[in-house]
Amino acid sequence: MSTPSTPEPADRPTWRIVGAALLVVAAGLGSALMFLPAMRTTMAEPPPKAVPAKIDGDRAYGYLKAICEIGPRPAGTAANTKQRKMVADHFLKHGAKVREQPFSGKDPVSLAPVAMVNLIGSWFPDRVERVVIGVHYDTRPFPDEDPIFANRKKPFIGANDGASGVAMLMEIAHHLKDSATPWGVDLVLFDGEELVYGGGQNQTGEYFLGSKAFADEYKKSKKDKARYVAGIVLDMVGDKELVIDKEPHSLEFAPKLVSAVWNVAKALKIPQFRDREGRAVLDDHLALNDVGIPTIDIIDFDYPYWHTADDLPEHCSGASLAQVGKVVTAWLNEPKPRGR
Repeated sequence: MSTPSTPEPADRPTWRIVGAALLVVAAGLGSALMFLPAMRTTMAEPPPKAVPAKIDGDRAYGYLKAICEIGPRPAGTAANTKQRKMVADHFLKHGAKVREQPFSGKDPVSLAPVAMVNLIGSWFPDRVERVVIGVHYDTRPFPDEDPIFANRKKPFIGANDGASGVAMLMEIAHHLKDSATPWGVDLVLFDGEELVYGGGQNQTGEYFLGSKAFADEYKKSKKDKARYVAGIVLDMVGDKELVIDKEPHSLEFAPKLVSAVWNVAKALKIPQFRDREGRAVLDDHLALNDVGIPTIDIIDFDYPYWHTADDLPEHCSGASLAQVGKVVTAWLNEPKPRGR
């Protein structure tokens, strides 16, 4: 059997040198391990994840009800003007630079001219790279899609289809002045989104007049320093049974932006944003994409009261508004580039 060999006395100095060297190495490793935590603290830490603003869903729902109390708000009406002034005052109160963007259209029935106005509230107006968050604030003249024919001449209040988007911007306005967003932010109310009479095949009129006017002005001013790197349109975001799918035109024109926003929703564990493709929608986002602003539509188009006399506040929810507001403000606070 074999046994460990014992070095002869003449070999002992060599072993002493090797042993000493090993002790030095061990001591060095020990010192390194002792200082490793300190070394880690001096290394660059990853940026903190963006967090949403403290969105108050009840307050947002209160804005929705106050807007609906004005009554129907078609383009060119006194009620429409009253709503715009209310929002303009609100934006100013919360630190925005506010301007109006007038344009004109025609009543599709009488062919009389209709004076219309987009409203633009700007935070951090000196920043060159900007994002636009838009909604329409006019209401359809009548609930022409109501399944009960007699209801089609009743007033159209537009609680979800109109007021919910405006209420969402009013709530977001509370949080922009002190937000961590690296971008300039423009909250825009588009007029003339649906100055349309008649439902189905009997429609008369043109959609999206406000967003087209906004896009035209932006195209003409492209020589200016300011430019939009991304856009979001919010439409029908107050449904009690909120479900938001990925809108196909948004996926076509701004897929990276869709991914970024839905990743925020996933991180926040907000299930109303479904990871699936929904119905294609013609909306204000198309005009913005046409002039090079990568823009997506956040919309719940499966709202059962769409264009009916029952589009009322009781079918909307502050909880739904809060979920959308959290996603949008968390996305705004992300320190990452936007774009296609």
